[in-house]
Amino acid sequence: MNIIYVFLHIISLMGMATSIVWLAFRAKKERVKLVFMMCQTLIIIWSASKIADLTVTSSFQLYICYLIGNLGVCFIGSSWVHFSVLYRAGGRKHFIHHLPYVLSVLNYAAVVTNPLHHMYYTELSTDAIVHGPLFYENVFFTYACILAGIAVIYRKSFVERRFSRRQAVFIALSVIVPTVLNIFFIAGVTPERFDPTPFGFSLTSIFILLAVYKYDFLDVNYMTFPNIFRNVPGGIIIADGLGSITYINETAKEYAGEISAPDDIYAVVDDSGFSAKKNDGFSEAEVNLNGRRINIRRYNHFDGENIMAAAFIMTDITKYHELIEKTRKLNTANEEIAVEKERNRIAQEVHDTAGHTLTMINSAANILRIKFPDMPDEAMEYVEHISTEATAGISTLRMAINNMKKQSYTGITDGIKLLADSVRGTECEVCVQGEETEKYLFCSAAVCRCCRESITNSLRYSGADRIDIVVKFLESSLEVYIFDNGCGCSEIHEGNGLSGIENRIREIGGTVSFMSSEGNGFTTAIKIPLEEKM
Repeated sequence: MNIIYVFLHIISLMGMATSIVWLAFRAKKERVKLVFMMCQTLIIIWSASKIADLTVTSSFQLYICYLIGNLGVCFIGSSWVHFSVLYRAGGRKHFIHHLPYVLSVLNYAAVVTNPLHHMYYTELSTDAIVHGPLFYENVFFTYACILAGIAVIYRKSFVERRFSRRQAVFIALSVIVPTVLNIFFIAGVTPERFDPTPFGFSLTSIFILLAVYKYDFLDVNYMTFPNIFRNVPGGIIIADGLGSITYINETAKEYAGEISAPDDIYAVVDDSGFSAKKNDGFSEAEVNLNGRRINIRRYNHFDGENIMAAAFIMTDITKYHELIEKTRKLNTANEEIAVEKERNRIAQEVHDTAGHTLTMINSAANILRIKFPDMPDEAMEYVEHISTEATAGISTLRMAINNMKKQSYTGITDGIKLLADSVRGTECEVCVQGEETEKYLFCSAAVCRCCRESITNSLRYSGADRIDIVVKFLESSLEVYIFDNGCGCSEIHEGNGLSGIENRIREIGGTVSFMSSEGNGFTTAIKIPLEEKM
């Protein structure tokens, strides 16, 4: 018969062990769950002692079994009250939680010292077990704790309406069933040495777990959040206080690849301040990851002074930066349009005033030569000089106006040809060798300004009737030569014009040289290397 009793207790142990394992892995990490698991553990200890009780062969072994079993018996009532009050208070601490444990400790002390006073068990042997007054005091205390716990949960069920009536019935039965079985055992109704109370507790505790506390004990956050985070547009990474990644969604893996620890996140962020502030409550950084611009925010959650968990939120802000860049370009374009309008207005005013004045001066000089062909040679020389200067001034003015109207050259070839076309009274040819590409754009404005200055000098000082410009687009350099067939000079004096050419070319890493001799015109040679710019 003992084999059947042992088998029943083994079934109760398996049931309670299953519920504890289920709670450990699926329940919320809170004090209420831990106390409930403690109740289950005490019942397991009680049941395990009953199995040993049915197999012992000596009074000493029986005493050891009852020492172990009473560890559960003495503390089951106080732990049940602890659980009920915590559950009622939502997990908040209260001094009343610990009061029942004082009497539980005293009762267990009576069990341990029973051989000295025999007040808990008057007789404890394999032949007979007779309970003493302290045993019945502990039974009364345990029943009182059970009733108190039922009252606390009843208030939560019916007064606060947290449970349905079916759930309230399960709560009542969960304690009433094992209590009735315990009364039968104490009254001697059940077979000798078979205490069905632990079996009743184990069975009803599973009912409580499945039917009553399911939605209060389950970690619904753990069950629900992964499904939510899996569909959010940003990356989510959760790390615990030990530095292990506990959750990472697919979006975060897409952004940063495989992440196994928070240090892997800091490794892909090139912002040193982000890792330096990893112990702060919040920090933020931006980083380029796999062609995206990612904003990473870290929130630390503290338990006192220690970091309990860290949450990393990753947001793709590539489109945001693209929008900012488009807005910047649009604003720049609007500014350029406004500047271009103002430049054209000024150019038109200069053309209408200074251009008209120079034209009238040139016309007056020509009229003087026609009306007074017999004027003295010295006067005729001054008239010729006035006409030449006016013509050169008109050409220079035309180039300046064209340059103002088209300040930003689309390329070196177009800019130089535009300058050549603006020259009047002097033949100006452009020869281009090689193909112009984007790698030459960095020097287009400087080269065109230098060509304009060279042409202006030729028109003003050389008396040339022809200017040739040769542009060579080479693989590793750009070369520009400006020749005129003017009077030339035996000694070159660098004024503001030539100094300006040298400074512009030097700023972009090039060199310039000037060559001339008496009667052989003037040559400007510009060479700009491309190696450092490519």
